[in-house]
Amino acid sequence: MDRIASILGQDPIALPPQTRIKAQTPDLDLSDTRISFGDALELGECGLLPLIAERNSSLGRQKQESTRLMYEWALKYGLDQCSPLNDQEWFQKARIAKTKDVEASVIKLLTQSEEADRIHSKINQPFATLAESRIAYINRTQPVTQLITQALRKAAPPSNATITQFEESLRTWSQTQHHGSLHQAIIEARIWLQTANTLQRSAMEANQMCPMGTPTERGRNMQIFIRNYFGGTIQPKLSSITRGLDELNSIWSGLPITLWTHDTLVDALLALPPGYRGELRKELGMHITNWQRLLQSCGLSARADTTNS
Repeated sequence: MDRIASILGQDPIALPPQTRIKAQTPDLDLSDTRISFGDALELGECGLLPLIAERNSSLGRQKQESTRLMYEWALKYGLDQCSPLNDQEWFQKARIAKTKDVEASVIKLLTQSEEADRIHSKINQPFATLAESRIAYINRTQPVTQLITQALRKAAPPSNATITQFEESLRTWSQTQHHGSLHQAIIEARIWLQTANTLQRSAMEANQMCPMGTPTERGRNMQIFIRNYFGGTIQPKLSSITRGLDELNSIWSGLPITLWTHDTLVDALLALPPGYRGELRKELGMHITNWQRLLQSCGLSARADTTNS
């Protein structure tokens, strides 16, 4: 930042403290739907009595999020298979409630669970760069999304062996700590861009880089800085963050959810307030545009490596 200030002939601006943002996750509760003992007896032939009894107990309502998902999934699937009761109003309401509970269980697993806390933590540095973290995240997320998509698409519940594999996939997925790494990178990048953009605007308002549009030594130094240091060091880091965001959006945009929008889900995964990701992209676009305007004011052309591609 001091180098940018010097290049632009502006007084240095100290970067404000970089802190993690604590965004509040939207409330999402499972239904309190219970099937009465009399109605449950009618489900006897469907083999659901043990699950119903467990759901109605206080212990059954206190499950780890991944276990809760498997339970709600099995109950919903069992209700779907119990076709003789389709004309019963209580049965129809139970099926609707359980459909929402499966989705709520998926969302809570991804955003309000032990795994969600771990993947957002920054206790250590499991990867040297954000790019390495991103690659590991893509690979380890695939088995997680595969199973929860099956749950949301009303497939048959998995076997015990598959559930065990899923728990291991969740563990290795959360150990990437990618949500925490990307969160921190986004916060730092936006703070940096806001400060750099302030310096750029001050330089444009002062209009002393290249008086009358004639290239000066200062203007040519700016061009060298943009072509070399900015294009070779700064922009790749910013591009890595936006690529990480694009890939995160791509991974979760295919999840068939209705209780939340996909933007709400991604914001919750990254623990960011609504609109924060959009503001980051806006600041980045403005930063690139400002460099181009400054070069043009000096009669110097911007090279391809200063475009936001």
